[in-house]
Amino acid sequence: MAGRRRLVKALAALALVLGGVGSLVAWFLSSEGYLPGDAMLRSWEAPEDREAAVGAGDDNWVVGDVAIRSRYDAVSGFGLTDGREGKKLWEYVPPGRSEICATAEHAGTRAVLVVQGASGSNTADGLSAAGCTTVIALDARDGRELWKEEQKPVKDQFGEVVTLSAPALDARGDLAVVAQDRRGVQYDAQGRQVKKDGKRGEAALRGIELHTGKPRWTAELPDRCGPNEVVVGEKRIVAVLACGAGGHDKREISELTVATFDRATGALQWNVPIDARRPLDPTTHVSIEAADPIVLTVGPSGENQGATGMFVSFDDKGRPRPAIDFDRGDDGVIDADSLMQTAVAGDRLYALAGYWQKGNHHTVIAFDLTTGEEAWSKEMDDPAAAMTAYGYTVTVLCEWSTQADAITTLIELDPSNGNETDERHFRDPVPSPVTAMYDTHGLLVTAGLGSGAPFSAWERW
Repeated sequence: MAGRRRLVKALAALALVLGGVGSLVAWFLSSEGYLPGDAMLRSWEAPEDREAAVGAGDDNWVVGDVAIRSRYDAVSGFGLTDGREGKKLWEYVPPGRSEICATAEHAGTRAVLVVQGASGSNTADGLSAAGCTTVIALDARDGRELWKEEQKPVKDQFGEVVTLSAPALDARGDLAVVAQDRRGVQYDAQGRQVKKDGKRGEAALRGIELHTGKPRWTAELPDRCGPNEVVVGEKRIVAVLACGAGGHDKREISELTVATFDRATGALQWNVPIDARRPLDPTTHVSIEAADPIVLTVGPSGENQGATGMFVSFDDKGRPRPAIDFDRGDDGVIDADSLMQTAVAGDRLYALAGYWQKGNHHTVIAFDLTTGEEAWSKEMDDPAAAMTAYGYTVTVLCEWSTQADAITTLIELDPSNGNETDERHFRDPVPSPVTAMYDTHGLLVTAGLGSGAPFSAWERW
Protein backbone atom coordinates (compact mmCIF):
# COMPACT_ATOMS: atom_id res chain seq x y z
CA MET A 1 0.00 0.00 0.00
CA ALA A 2 2.81 2.39 0.90
CA GLY A 3 4.55 1.54 -2.38
CA ARG A 4 1.42 2.38 -4.32
CA ARG A 5 1.16 5.79 -2.60
CA ARG A 6 4.80 6.51 -3.41
CA LEU A 7 4.15 5.60 -7.05
CA VAL A 8 1.11 7.86 -7.20
CA LYS A 9 3.10 10.75 -5.70
CA ALA A 10 5.93 10.14 -8.14
CA LEU A 11 3.56 10.10 -11.08
CA ALA A 12 1.87 13.28 -9.82
CA ALA A 13 5.23 14.99 -9.44
CA LEU A 14 6.22 13.87 -12.95
CA ALA A 15 2.93 15.18 -14.30
CA LEU A 16 3.57 18.56 -12.68
CA VAL A 17 7.06 18.68 -14.12
CA LEU A 18 5.83 17.68 -17.58
CA GLY A 19 2.99 20.18 -17.30
CA GLY A 20 5.43 22.93 -16.37
CA VAL A 21 7.76 21.98 -19.21
CA GLY A 22 4.79 21.84 -21.59
CA SER A 23 3.60 25.26 -20.47
CA LEU A 24 7.09 26.67 -20.91
CA VAL A 25 7.40 25.12 -24.37
CA ALA A 26 3.94 26.40 -25.31
CA TRP A 27 4.82 29.90 -24.08
CA PHE A 28 8.06 29.85 -26.07
CA LEU A 29 6.38 28.60 -29.25
CA SER A 30 3.62 31.18 -28.89
CA SER A 31 6.01 34.08 -28.28
CA GLU A 32 8.05 33.05 -31.33
CA GLY A 33 4.96 32.77 -33.57
CA TYR A 34 4.86 28.99 -33.92
CA LEU A 35 1.38 28.25 -32.55
CA PRO A 36 -1.77 28.48 -34.72
CA GLY A 37 -4.05 31.30 -33.61
CA ASP A 38 -1.16 33.19 -32.03
CA ALA A 39 1.09 33.92 -35.03
CA MET A 40 1.77 36.54 -37.71
CA LEU A 41 3.56 35.00 -40.70
CA ARG A 42 5.36 36.97 -43.37
CA SER A 43 3.54 36.58 -46.69
CA TRP A 44 5.96 38.63 -48.79
CA GLU A 45 8.62 41.32 -48.49
CA ALA A 46 9.75 43.98 -50.96
CA PRO A 47 13.46 44.12 -51.90
CA GLU A 48 15.63 45.92 -49.37
CA ASP A 49 16.48 49.57 -49.92
CA ARG A 50 20.05 50.64 -50.47
CA GLU A 51 21.57 52.76 -47.72
CA ALA A 52 20.65 56.46 -47.85
CA ALA A 53 20.18 59.31 -45.42
CA VAL A 54 16.56 60.05 -44.52
CA GLY A 55 15.39 63.35 -46.00
CA ALA A 56 12.29 65.54 -46.21
CA GLY A 57 10.91 63.67 -49.24
CA ASP A 58 11.06 60.23 -47.61
CA ASP A 59 7.69 58.57 -47.20
CA ASN A 60 5.78 55.41 -48.07
CA TRP A 61 2.08 54.69 -48.45
CA VAL A 62 -0.47 52.55 -50.32
CA VAL A 63 -2.47 53.75 -53.35
CA GLY A 64 -5.04 51.12 -54.37
CA ASP A 65 -3.13 48.02 -55.48
CA VAL A 66 0.30 49.70 -55.40
CA ALA A 67 2.63 50.52 -52.50
CA ILE A 68 4.62 53.73 -53.07
CA ARG A 69 8.13 54.36 -51.73
CA SER A 70 9.55 57.89 -52.00
CA ARG A 71 13.14 58.92 -51.32
CA TYR A 72 15.19 61.96 -52.30
CA ASP A 73 16.66 60.06 -55.26
CA ALA A 74 13.67 58.07 -56.59
CA VAL A 75 9.99 57.20 -56.30
CA SER A 76 9.12 53.50 -56.70
CA GLY A 77 5.94 51.45 -56.98
CA PHE A 78 5.57 47.89 -55.60
CA GLY A 79 2.80 45.41 -56.37
CA LEU A 80 0.29 44.20 -53.80
CA THR A 81 -1.77 41.67 -55.81
CA ASP A 82 -1.96 39.35 -58.82
CA GLY A 83 1.30 37.52 -58.27
CA ARG A 84 3.28 40.79 -58.14
CA GLU A 85 3.27 41.04 -54.35
CA GLY A 86 6.37 42.92 -53.18
CA LYS A 87 7.83 43.21 -56.68
CA LYS A 88 9.05 46.58 -57.94
CA LEU A 89 6.74 47.64 -60.77
CA TRP A 90 8.41 50.90 -61.73
CA GLU A 91 10.84 53.57 -60.59
CA TYR A 92 10.91 57.29 -61.34
CA VAL A 93 14.37 58.87 -61.02
CA PRO A 94 14.53 62.70 -61.05
CA PRO A 95 16.57 63.91 -64.03
CA GLY A 96 20.11 65.25 -63.66
CA ARG A 97 20.92 66.26 -60.13
CA SER A 98 17.40 67.18 -59.12
CA GLU A 99 15.85 65.62 -56.02
CA ILE A 100 12.46 64.73 -54.57
CA CYS A 101 11.64 67.35 -51.91
CA ALA A 102 8.20 66.28 -50.73
CA THR A 103 5.30 63.95 -51.49
CA ALA A 104 1.56 63.85 -50.91
CA GLU A 105 -0.23 60.77 -49.67
CA HIS A 106 -3.69 60.30 -51.11
CA ALA A 107 -6.16 57.50 -50.62
CA GLY A 108 -8.33 56.03 -53.36
CA THR A 109 -6.54 57.57 -56.35
CA ARG A 110 -4.20 56.28 -59.03
CA ALA A 111 -1.73 59.16 -58.93
CA VAL A 112 1.40 60.07 -57.00
CA LEU A 113 2.05 63.75 -56.35
CA VAL A 114 5.63 64.92 -55.67
CA VAL A 115 7.65 68.14 -55.45
CA GLN A 116 11.00 68.17 -57.22
CA GLY A 117 13.91 70.58 -56.84
CA ALA A 118 17.55 71.15 -57.62
CA SER A 119 20.33 69.18 -55.95
CA GLY A 120 20.57 70.08 -52.27
CA SER A 121 16.91 71.10 -52.02
CA ASN A 122 16.00 68.12 -49.88
CA THR A 123 17.05 68.65 -46.27
CA ALA A 124 16.08 66.82 -43.10
CA ASP A 125 14.27 69.87 -41.68
CA GLY A 126 12.22 70.35 -44.84
CA LEU A 127 13.73 73.70 -45.86
CA SER A 128 14.01 74.51 -49.53
CA ALA A 129 17.53 75.87 -49.72
CA ALA A 130 17.76 75.73 -53.51
CA GLY A 131 14.09 75.99 -54.46
CA CYS A 132 11.71 73.04 -54.65
CA THR A 133 9.34 74.51 -57.21
CA THR A 134 8.32 71.73 -59.64
CA VAL A 135 5.13 69.74 -58.94
CA ILE A 136 4.85 66.42 -60.80
CA ALA A 137 2.01 63.89 -60.94
CA LEU A 138 2.93 60.27 -61.69
CA ASP A 139 0.66 57.38 -62.60
CA ALA A 140 0.72 55.02 -59.61
CA ARG A 141 0.35 51.99 -61.88
CA ASP A 142 3.40 52.47 -64.09
CA GLY A 143 5.23 55.62 -62.90
CA ARG A 144 4.73 57.58 -66.13
CA GLU A 145 4.50 61.34 -65.84
CA LEU A 146 0.91 62.61 -66.04
CA TRP A 147 1.66 66.32 -65.84
CA LYS A 148 4.23 68.81 -64.59
CA GLU A 149 3.99 72.34 -63.24
CA GLU A 150 7.15 74.42 -62.90
CA GLN A 151 7.64 77.71 -61.08
CA LYS A 152 10.69 79.88 -60.74
CA PRO A 153 12.04 80.08 -57.17
CA VAL A 154 11.65 83.35 -55.29
CA LYS A 155 14.93 85.25 -54.89
CA ASP A 156 15.99 88.13 -52.66
CA GLN A 157 17.70 91.38 -53.68
CA PHE A 158 21.05 89.60 -53.69
CA GLY A 159 19.88 86.89 -56.08
CA GLU A 160 19.72 84.20 -53.40
CA VAL A 161 16.79 81.76 -53.35
CA VAL A 162 14.39 82.52 -50.49
CA THR A 163 14.09 79.57 -48.10
CA LEU A 164 10.76 77.96 -47.27
CA SER A 165 9.39 78.72 -50.73
CA ALA A 166 8.56 75.09 -51.49
CA PRO A 167 4.87 74.37 -52.09
CA ALA A 168 2.83 72.32 -49.66
CA LEU A 169 0.55 69.82 -51.35
CA ASP A 170 -2.02 67.14 -50.69
CA ALA A 171 -4.68 65.22 -52.59
CA ARG A 172 -7.76 63.10 -52.08
CA GLY A 173 -10.08 61.60 -54.65
CA ASP A 174 -9.54 63.44 -57.95
CA LEU A 175 -8.54 66.74 -56.33
CA ALA A 176 -4.98 67.94 -55.74
CA VAL A 177 -4.29 71.13 -53.79
CA VAL A 178 -1.06 73.10 -54.03
CA ALA A 179 -0.44 75.76 -51.39
CA GLN A 180 2.42 78.22 -51.47
CA ASP A 181 3.41 81.33 -49.58
CA ARG A 182 5.85 83.16 -51.84
CA ARG A 183 5.53 86.50 -50.13
CA GLY A 184 8.96 87.85 -49.35
CA VAL A 185 9.78 90.96 -47.38
CA GLN A 186 13.10 92.72 -48.01
CA TYR A 187 14.85 95.40 -45.99
CA ASP A 188 17.18 98.23 -46.97
CA ALA A 189 20.33 99.29 -45.07
CA GLN A 190 18.18 101.24 -42.63
CA GLY A 191 15.95 98.25 -41.93
CA ARG A 192 13.00 99.71 -43.80
CA GLN A 193 10.65 97.44 -45.71
CA VAL A 194 11.11 97.55 -49.50
CA LYS A 195 9.46 95.86 -52.46
CA LYS A 196 11.17 94.17 -55.39
CA ASP A 197 9.81 95.12 -58.81
CA GLY A 198 6.83 96.60 -57.02
CA LYS A 199 5.78 93.22 -55.63
CA ARG A 200 6.26 91.15 -52.50
CA GLY A 201 5.52 87.82 -54.11
CA GLU A 202 2.22 86.07 -53.70
CA ALA A 203 0.37 83.55 -51.57
CA ALA A 204 -1.82 81.01 -53.31
CA LEU A 205 -4.04 78.01 -52.61
CA ARG A 206 -5.04 76.25 -55.84
CA GLY A 207 -7.22 73.28 -56.69
CA ILE A 208 -6.06 71.07 -59.59
CA GLU A 209 -7.55 68.06 -61.37
CA LEU A 210 -5.24 65.34 -60.06
CA HIS A 211 -4.99 63.19 -63.19
CA THR A 212 -4.75 65.98 -65.80
CA GLY A 213 -3.24 68.99 -64.03
CA LYS A 214 -6.14 71.16 -65.23
CA PRO A 215 -6.78 74.13 -62.90
CA ARG A 216 -10.09 74.00 -61.04
CA TRP A 217 -10.05 77.04 -58.79
CA THR A 218 -7.89 79.51 -56.93
CA ALA A 219 -8.99 80.29 -53.39
CA GLU A 220 -9.38 83.83 -52.14
CA LEU A 221 -7.20 83.84 -49.03
CA PRO A 222 -7.91 86.06 -46.03
CA ASP A 223 -6.17 89.44 -46.20
CA ARG A 224 -2.40 89.28 -45.55
CA CYS A 225 -2.47 85.50 -44.98
CA GLY A 226 -0.48 82.75 -46.66
CA PRO A 227 -0.68 78.94 -46.30
CA ASN A 228 1.93 76.99 -44.31
CA GLU A 229 0.37 73.54 -44.58
CA VAL A 230 -2.67 72.01 -46.27
CA VAL A 231 -4.63 68.74 -45.98
CA VAL A 232 -7.44 67.64 -48.29
CA GLY A 233 -10.14 65.89 -46.31
CA GLU A 234 -13.27 64.10 -47.45
CA LYS A 235 -15.48 67.02 -46.37
CA ARG A 236 -13.20 70.05 -46.62
CA ILE A 237 -9.74 71.46 -47.21
CA VAL A 238 -7.89 72.49 -44.05
CA ALA A 239 -4.96 74.92 -44.07
CA VAL A 240 -2.72 76.47 -41.44
CA LEU A 241 -2.22 80.14 -42.35
CA ALA A 242 0.54 82.58 -41.44
CA CYS A 243 -1.19 85.96 -41.24
CA GLY A 244 0.71 89.24 -41.41
CA ALA A 245 2.56 91.36 -43.92
CA GLY A 246 5.67 89.31 -44.45
CA GLY A 247 4.92 85.76 -45.43
CA HIS A 248 7.61 83.52 -44.00
CA ASP A 249 9.49 86.44 -42.43
CA LYS A 250 8.78 85.82 -38.74
CA ARG A 251 9.17 89.53 -37.97
CA GLU A 252 6.04 90.26 -39.96
CA ILE A 253 3.75 87.35 -39.04
CA SER A 254 1.31 88.41 -36.35
CA GLU A 255 -0.52 85.13 -35.87
CA LEU A 256 -1.05 81.54 -37.02
CA THR A 257 -4.65 80.63 -37.84
CA VAL A 258 -6.58 77.62 -39.18
CA ALA A 259 -8.96 77.91 -42.12
CA THR A 260 -11.24 75.62 -44.13
CA PHE A 261 -12.15 75.85 -47.82
CA ASP A 262 -14.85 74.24 -49.97
CA ARG A 263 -13.54 71.26 -51.99
CA ALA A 264 -15.59 72.06 -55.08
CA THR A 265 -15.00 75.82 -55.36
CA GLY A 266 -12.14 76.73 -53.02
CA ALA A 267 -14.41 79.23 -51.25
CA LEU A 268 -13.27 80.21 -47.75
CA GLN A 269 -15.63 78.75 -45.15
CA TRP A 270 -14.03 80.12 -41.99
CA ASN A 271 -10.68 81.31 -40.59
CA VAL A 272 -10.10 81.40 -36.83
CA PRO A 273 -7.17 81.78 -34.41
CA ILE A 274 -5.58 78.50 -33.35
CA ASP A 275 -5.50 79.79 -29.79
CA ALA A 276 -8.71 81.67 -28.96
CA ARG A 277 -7.16 83.26 -25.84
CA ARG A 278 -4.13 85.01 -27.38
CA PRO A 279 -2.25 85.14 -30.70
CA LEU A 280 -0.17 82.01 -31.22
CA ASP A 281 3.56 82.70 -31.45
CA PRO A 282 4.43 82.28 -35.16
CA THR A 283 7.55 80.28 -34.26
CA THR A 284 5.38 77.55 -32.71
CA HIS A 285 5.30 74.26 -34.61
CA VAL A 286 1.80 73.54 -35.93
CA SER A 287 0.80 70.58 -38.09
CA ILE A 288 -2.54 69.15 -39.22
CA GLU A 289 -3.21 65.84 -37.49
CA ALA A 290 -6.54 65.21 -39.22
CA ALA A 291 -9.07 67.03 -41.42
CA ASP A 292 -12.22 64.99 -40.65
CA PRO A 293 -12.56 66.00 -37.80
CA ILE A 294 -10.10 68.90 -37.61
CA VAL A 295 -7.25 68.21 -35.20
CA LEU A 296 -4.00 70.19 -35.00
CA THR A 297 -0.74 69.34 -33.25
CA VAL A 298 0.76 72.40 -31.54
CA GLY A 299 4.16 72.18 -29.90
CA PRO A 300 7.78 73.23 -29.53
CA SER A 301 9.95 74.07 -32.53
CA GLY A 302 13.64 74.74 -33.04
CA GLU A 303 12.90 78.45 -32.61
CA ASN A 304 10.45 78.04 -29.73
CA GLN A 305 11.42 75.25 -27.36
CA GLY A 306 9.16 76.57 -24.63
CA ALA A 307 5.85 76.05 -26.44
CA THR A 308 3.35 73.86 -24.61
CA GLY A 309 2.57 70.64 -26.48
CA MET A 310 -1.12 70.02 -27.07
CA PHE A 311 -3.75 68.87 -29.55
CA VAL A 312 -6.28 71.49 -30.63
CA SER A 313 -9.58 70.44 -32.21
CA PHE A 314 -12.38 72.38 -33.95
CA ASP A 315 -15.95 71.51 -34.88
CA ASP A 316 -17.35 71.92 -38.41
CA LYS A 317 -18.15 75.60 -37.82
CA GLY A 318 -14.70 76.54 -36.54
CA ARG A 319 -15.58 76.56 -32.86
CA PRO A 320 -12.68 75.35 -30.69
CA ARG A 321 -12.99 72.23 -28.60
CA PRO A 322 -11.09 71.62 -25.35
CA ALA A 323 -7.33 71.19 -25.84
CA ILE A 324 -5.53 67.94 -24.95
CA ASP A 325 -2.07 68.24 -23.37
CA PHE A 326 0.83 66.00 -24.40
CA ASP A 327 1.84 65.53 -20.75
CA ARG A 328 -0.44 62.87 -19.25
CA GLY A 329 1.06 62.68 -15.77
CA ASP A 330 1.67 59.13 -14.53
CA ASP A 331 0.64 57.70 -17.91
CA GLY A 332 3.60 59.43 -19.62
CA VAL A 333 4.09 62.01 -22.36
CA ILE A 334 2.76 61.82 -25.94
CA ASP A 335 5.56 62.20 -28.49
CA ALA A 336 3.46 63.68 -31.29
CA ASP A 337 6.53 64.46 -33.44
CA SER A 338 7.42 60.77 -33.83
CA LEU A 339 5.76 58.59 -36.45
CA MET A 340 2.88 56.25 -35.62
CA GLN A 341 2.23 57.63 -32.14
CA THR A 342 -1.24 59.06 -32.74
CA ALA A 343 -4.36 58.32 -34.79
CA VAL A 344 -7.76 59.97 -35.27
CA ALA A 345 -10.93 57.99 -35.99
CA GLY A 346 -14.35 59.53 -35.68
CA ASP A 347 -14.48 61.81 -32.64
CA ARG A 348 -11.69 59.91 -30.90
CA LEU A 349 -7.97 60.66 -30.73
CA TYR A 350 -5.79 57.65 -29.85
CA ALA A 351 -2.24 58.22 -28.64
CA LEU A 352 0.78 56.46 -27.16
CA ALA A 353 2.10 58.07 -23.98
CA GLY A 354 5.57 56.93 -22.94
CA TYR A 355 7.65 57.09 -19.77
CA TRP A 356 10.93 55.68 -18.46
CA GLN A 357 11.06 53.41 -15.40
CA LYS A 358 13.96 50.98 -15.67
CA GLY A 359 13.16 50.89 -19.37
CA ASN A 360 10.57 52.20 -21.83
CA HIS A 361 6.88 51.83 -20.98
CA HIS A 362 3.78 52.93 -22.89
CA THR A 363 0.11 53.58 -22.29
CA VAL A 364 -2.51 53.70 -25.04
CA ILE A 365 -4.97 56.50 -24.32
CA ALA A 366 -8.26 57.27 -26.07
CA PHE A 367 -9.57 60.84 -25.91
CA ASP A 368 -13.06 62.17 -26.63
CA LEU A 369 -12.39 65.14 -28.93
CA THR A 370 -15.71 66.79 -28.09
CA THR A 371 -14.83 67.07 -24.38
CA GLY A 372 -11.05 66.68 -24.32
CA GLU A 373 -11.43 64.01 -21.62
CA GLU A 374 -9.86 60.55 -21.53
CA ALA A 375 -12.30 57.84 -22.60
CA TRP A 376 -10.00 54.99 -21.49
CA SER A 377 -6.35 54.06 -21.07
CA LYS A 378 -4.54 50.74 -21.43
CA GLU A 379 -1.07 49.98 -20.04
CA MET A 380 1.00 47.88 -22.44
CA ASP A 381 2.95 44.93 -21.03
CA ASP A 382 5.76 45.60 -23.54
CA PRO A 383 7.10 48.87 -25.00
CA ALA A 384 5.01 50.10 -27.94
CA ALA A 385 6.79 50.97 -31.19
CA ALA A 386 3.83 52.04 -33.34
CA MET A 387 0.06 52.41 -33.25
CA THR A 388 -2.76 53.06 -35.68
CA ALA A 389 -6.56 52.95 -35.78
CA TYR A 390 -8.46 51.58 -38.76
CA GLY A 391 -11.74 49.78 -39.24
CA TYR A 392 -13.00 48.77 -35.82
CA THR A 393 -9.73 48.20 -34.03
CA VAL A 394 -6.74 49.97 -32.52
CA THR A 395 -3.56 48.12 -33.54
CA VAL A 396 -0.33 48.38 -31.54
CA LEU A 397 3.08 46.93 -32.42
CA CYS A 398 5.19 46.11 -29.35
CA GLU A 399 8.85 45.34 -28.72
CA TRP A 400 9.97 42.30 -26.77
CA SER A 401 11.45 44.10 -23.75
CA THR A 402 11.99 47.51 -22.23
CA GLN A 403 15.63 47.42 -23.33
CA ALA A 404 15.23 46.28 -26.96
CA ASP A 405 13.88 47.63 -30.24
CA ALA A 406 12.89 44.38 -31.98
CA ILE A 407 9.17 44.38 -32.89
CA THR A 408 7.70 41.02 -31.93
CA THR A 409 4.06 41.44 -30.92
CA LEU A 410 0.78 42.72 -32.38
CA ILE A 411 -1.94 43.81 -29.95
CA GLU A 412 -5.48 44.70 -31.02
CA LEU A 413 -7.76 46.75 -28.77
CA ASP A 414 -11.47 47.47 -28.88
CA PRO A 415 -11.66 51.21 -29.74
CA SER A 416 -14.77 51.68 -27.61
CA ASN A 417 -13.30 50.55 -24.29
CA GLY A 418 -9.63 49.52 -24.75
CA ASN A 419 -10.22 45.83 -24.03
CA GLU A 420 -7.69 43.53 -25.69
CA THR A 421 -9.31 41.54 -28.51
CA ASP A 422 -6.25 39.78 -29.97
CA GLU A 423 -2.54 39.18 -29.34
CA ARG A 424 -0.23 37.68 -31.94
CA HIS A 425 3.50 37.22 -32.36
CA PHE A 426 5.67 37.75 -35.43
CA ARG A 427 7.74 34.74 -36.43
CA ASP A 428 10.06 36.88 -38.59
CA PRO A 429 11.55 40.29 -37.73
CA VAL A 430 9.48 43.33 -38.65
CA PRO A 431 11.62 45.96 -40.45
CA SER A 432 11.65 49.07 -38.27
CA PRO A 433 11.03 51.86 -37.68
CA VAL A 434 7.47 51.26 -38.84
CA THR A 435 6.04 54.41 -40.42
CA ALA A 436 2.65 53.13 -41.62
CA MET A 437 0.34 50.14 -41.34
CA TYR A 438 -2.41 49.10 -43.77
CA ASP A 439 -5.06 46.40 -43.55
CA THR A 440 -5.38 45.55 -47.25
CA HIS A 441 -6.16 42.47 -49.34
CA GLY A 442 -6.55 40.39 -46.17
CA LEU A 443 -3.01 41.19 -44.99
CA LEU A 444 -1.35 43.61 -42.60
CA VAL A 445 1.17 45.63 -44.64
CA THR A 446 3.87 47.48 -42.69
CA ALA A 447 6.07 50.21 -44.16
CA GLY A 448 9.49 51.30 -42.91
CA LEU A 449 12.03 54.00 -43.69
CA GLY A 450 15.79 53.80 -44.10
CA SER A 451 17.57 50.64 -45.17
CA GLY A 452 15.79 47.28 -45.11
CA ALA A 453 12.54 46.24 -46.76
CA PRO A 454 10.29 49.25 -47.47
CA PHE A 455 7.16 47.05 -47.30
CA SER A 456 6.32 43.73 -45.64
CA ALA A 457 3.00 41.87 -45.62
CA TRP A 458 1.81 39.62 -42.79
CA GLU A 459 -1.01 37.10 -42.51
CA ARG A 460 -2.73 35.84 -39.39
CA TRP A 461 -2.08 32.15 -38.66
